Amino acid sequence: MKYIKKIVALFLIFQSCLLYGEIDFDKINSIFSDANKLYEEGNFLEANNLYRNITSSNIISKDLYYNIAASYAELGSNGYAILWYERALNISPFDKEVKNNIELFNPNSSSNPIKNKSALIIIFYLTLFLFIIFFTILIILFIKKRKIYYLLIILSVLFIVPAIISYNLINADYLIVVSRTNLYRGESERTDIISVIGEGEKFRILEEYSNWYYVKGSFKGWMNKSFAEKI
Repeated sequence: MKYIKKIVALFLIFQSCLLYGEIDFDKINSIFSDANKLYEEGNFLEANNLYRNITSSNIISKDLYYNIAASYAELGSNGYAILWYERALNISPFDKEVKNNIELFNPNSSSNPIKNKSALIIIFYLTLFLFIIFFTILIILFIKKRKIYYLLIILSVLFIVPAIISYNLINADYLIVVSRTNLYRGESERTDIISVIGEGEKFRILEEYSNWYYVKGSFKGWMNKSFAEKI
């Protein structure tokens, strides 16, 4: 948790340049190096400010996000630390080091497949692959014999359904609670409190209304947007 990444992946910097126009790579590299030095000297707040300053240039980098998370962790802001570790995991969903750091803050993060993006990706590709195999066999047999094979139809459906579900979960909007808050029954603090939610908890966004998110995680309910950040 206390270690930082020393280099930003060059291909990610190059990708950002293509997407967002010209970026002064030398300047960004200098800022990144300065931030790393500040971090190693124990100036975590200043390091954090410099790292986040790089993100304003539309730089997309797992290592940069990792360092932002590490600096937040040192500042004791666990909610924001998990937020940036999760953003790093979005870029590299099978990165064990990032996942280990998330689990340090939230030991239950990997037990629920809805919260584990890498597990969802494996489920999606596996079920999609099996669906393609069985559906292809079904089409070939139908063309050759002009006969409907109901077992193959059932197997195809059995595999396409979890593929669709996992795909939707992968591409859903998620948030991290960055400050302890309440989960309400309705989109108002006057409604009943369902649960008290600690910082670092991850929820899937089901709906947005004004300054509220309707979310699903350990519980389902309404949360004020000011206490959470989208991943």
